[in-house]
Amino acid sequence: MRADMTDITTSAFAGLPTAVGNGRGVIATERDGLGIARIMARKAQAAKVSELFRAQFGIGPRDAPRCASGGDVRIAGVAPETWLATRDDAGNAFAESLRSLLGDCASVSDQSDAYAILRLAGPKARATLAKLVPIDIHPRSFQVSAVAQTLCGHVNVILWRLEDIAEGDPAFEIWAGRSLAVSLHQAISHSAAEFGFMREAFGGSADVGRRTT
Repeated sequence: MRADMTDITTSAFAGLPTAVGNGRGVIATERDGLGIARIMARKAQAAKVSELFRAQFGIGPRDAPRCASGGDVRIAGVAPETWLATRDDAGNAFAESLRSLLGDCASVSDQSDAYAILRLAGPKARATLAKLVPIDIHPRSFQVSAVAQTLCGHVNVILWRLEDIAEGDPAFEIWAGRSLAVSLHQAISHSAAEFGFMREAFGGSADVGRRTT
């Protein structure tokens, strides 16, 4: 029996298959506890937002669909003078800390409970996504730290390119609205079935895809 996708106290993927097909061509890891905040700079305050964020975390927001990361914090441009920032294991407290940091320079909204998120790795992760997303994810076009708002099947998603894992396989993170978790999981697991799909529980702060820029 599947869980109620609107119940944020349970996994958005509860009750869904943890394995489809044979093999481990694609390893999907659910991200849990991630603090997510949407930051919108107020008029003529983008430079101040960047200054404050850099002073606190050592990384500066980019006004482009690229991600900067340092330690357990990431920030990516998603619209003009608008960013998504994340922090591992920070939950809803992350957005509140950014409100205190940025003050009147920006509007900050807590998005920590808004998304169902899977981290995809393995030798067939790119081949699986290539069947689902209408953008070019070849490594020359969709490089490490690239971020795109696109479709996965018929689901609106945010796709992040992470650093390759230790084995040299590509790694991605894909976000969808929490109410669309079932559709996202089905699209990915069905696309990966020929390679073997495995979904694993998140075991803590991730090293995959962490990069300082």
